[in-house]
Amino acid sequence: MIEPSTVRLASAGIYAVSAVVLFALARRKPADLRRYCYPFVAVVALAGVGIGTWAVGVGTFSVANGTLEVGQLLSDYVAYPFLFGFAAFVSGVSRRYVGVVVALIVAMRLGYDVAEVFDGALALAGTASILVGYAALVGLYFGPIASAAARQPPARELFYKKTRNLVLFAFGVLIAWAMIQIAGLFDQFTAAVTLEYLDLLLRVGFAGFVFANVETLATEAEDGSDGNAAEAGQHATPASGTGAD
Repeated sequence: MIEPSTVRLASAGIYAVSAVVLFALARRKPADLRRYCYPFVAVVALAGVGIGTWAVGVGTFSVANGTLEVGQLLSDYVAYPFLFGFAAFVSGVSRRYVGVVVALIVAMRLGYDVAEVFDGALALAGTASILVGYAALVGLYFGPIASAAARQPPARELFYKKTRNLVLFAFGVLIAWAMIQIAGLFDQFTAAVTLEYLDLLLRVGFAGFVFANVETLATEAEDGSDGNAAEAGQHATPASGTGAD
């Protein structure tokens, strides 16, 4: 059977190639849109480094009844908050809500680590935080954040809905994987393959989706600028008329 370390090395290679391709695609975007693209390149590149170090056994340490991997922690604690925070950002919601989303994701990821390495009440609390956190995310994304998106231009609102649905679906599947893993129902090979596939889908797939739709953010900005210019023109007209009189 193929070793999990081999699966992770292959995954790290895919991340590396994906990061190079995404960087090249980002360079082809207009200058004002690259600031939205480069963070995704960094997330994918960091995932490659993190999974690569995990594959070669660097950064493994024991905690309670289990082990944690520095590479995996670094990758996940950067990627998940960023991706979910970006989905909230697209809606045009306030920074407070974006911060709440990020905090929930961090708490959920921490809950998984707790459930993974501890037994008893701590493990139960960690598992509960994942489920409760996901329910809270659904409430936010379909509640106040969706209301903020509804006030945006139609193209940006649609971009938000697609982004929200993608992250919620991918993370929902990842949570199901986590529950099965915590229950000890996966063998090492199956756990490695399925986790790497889901993480690639969430990171690289999400990045590709955003790159294909990032022009929506420019369109919104241009619409806002045009609207401000028109409003300024309307205010200027009476003043000009007064001067002529």
